[in-house]
Amino acid sequence: MRPAAACTALLVVLVLAGCGGAEPTTIRSTKAVATRDLDSIAVIGHSGATGTLSDPLDPSRDARENSWATGDNTEVDSVYLRLLEDHPALKGHNYNEAVNGTAVDDLVPQFESVLAKANPLPDVILIQSIDNDMRCDGTDSENYGPFGKALDRALTHMENAIPDVQFFFVSQWSSAQIWTAWAGHHIEQVRAFSGAGPCQLFHKGKPRKAGIQTMQKIVDSYWAQIVTVCAAHPECFTDHGVEQRFVPTDQDLAADLNHLSIAGHRKFAAIAWAAFPDEIKQRR
Repeated sequence: MRPAAACTALLVVLVLAGCGGAEPTTIRSTKAVATRDLDSIAVIGHSGATGTLSDPLDPSRDARENSWATGDNTEVDSVYLRLLEDHPALKGHNYNEAVNGTAVDDLVPQFESVLAKANPLPDVILIQSIDNDMRCDGTDSENYGPFGKALDRALTHMENAIPDVQFFFVSQWSSAQIWTAWAGHHIEQVRAFSGAGPCQLFHKGKPRKAGIQTMQKIVDSYWAQIVTVCAAHPECFTDHGVEQRFVPTDQDLAADLNHLSIAGHRKFAAIAWAAFPDEIKQRR
C-alpha cells in the first residue's frame, strides 16, 4: 500500500506509471491447444504475483514458486495447488508471466508471453493489477477511464486468442485504514508516507485521516473500473474486494516491508480461494 514507493503488491504501493506500447501480434506455439477441460492456468500482473523478495535465502530474486497464484510451494498452498486437488490434468501447467513494476498496458504483452510458452493454452488467467497505475498526484481521476478502456481491450484480446478462457481478478491487500494501522508501528513507513499529498497517510507521526480517505477513494475508483469491465465479459470474475480485509502482521511481509513473504502469500491465497468462483472450481 505504498503510493510513492517501489513497485509493489500492496494496496498503498501504487505509484509507478505503466509503460504502454502497440498491441503485439499474437504469437503461440503451433503445438499448443485450447481445451475446455481445466488443465492449464496462468497469472499476469505486477510484483504481487511474482513472489519477489519472498525467498529468505535469496531475496534478490523472483521466487515464483511462492506466488499465491501459481506457485508450487506447499507452504503457500496457492490457488494452483488448491485447484490441482480436483483437476490432476493441471499438474505442471502453471504459468507465471507477471512482471515487477508493470501496469494495465503491460497485460497484453504478458499474455503474449504466456501464449508462447503454455501448452495446453490456459483455461484460467488470474490477474493482479492496479497498483502501478495509481498516480497519487491529484490526477488519478483523469486516469480511471483510460485504465478501464485499456483493461477492456486486454480482456477482449485474450478472449479472441483463447476460446472459453476465464478470468479472475484479485483486489489489493489491505484497506488504507488497515494498512496504516500496521505501518504505524514501523518508523520507516511512517516517514515514507508522511506529508500532505493524496496518498500520504501520516502527519507528525500520527495517522492522517484525510490521506486515508483519499487513498481509499482512489483504490475504490480503480477497482470499480475492474468490476465494470469484468461484468461486460461473461467469463470474468472478481474476488469482490475481499483482499481488502487482509490484516498484515510483520511475518506476512518480506524484508522490504512492502512485498509479501511466504506467510503473506499463503494468507493472500487463502483469502482469494474463499472468493474463487464455482464456475471455475467446477470446470471440467
